[in-house]
Amino acid sequence: MTPFTGERSRRGYRLNRFLVSFTDAANRAAYAEDAKGYMDRHGLTAEERTLLAARDWNALLEYGASIYALAKAGSVFGTNLVEMGAAMRGQSVAEFMATKRPRGSEGG
Repeated sequence: MTPFTGERSRRGYRLNRFLVSFTDAANRAAYAEDAKGYMDRHGLTAEERTLLAARDWNALLEYGASIYALAKAGSVFGTNLVEMGAAMRGQSVAEFMATKRPRGSEGG
């Protein structure tokens, strides 16, 4: 688990603003039409673009992306939070889901 520290928050600020911008349908459309131009407008660095292109969710978190921002952008990247979680663990979605307690079950 990668803690979301103040340092990571500062480093990932621009990236998180970019990711959260996808809550607006017009921004999703603008990205779909011209991804490079949209990233240019957000001032993303070469490193940030490389991390996004790789869809390496762990590396994005390590860099400073917020899991909440990644979740907002998931649909743009063709993934959802469950798929991200599985990928972060190096598991299939089925393997990942097998580790989760059924809804409403008691822990312990």
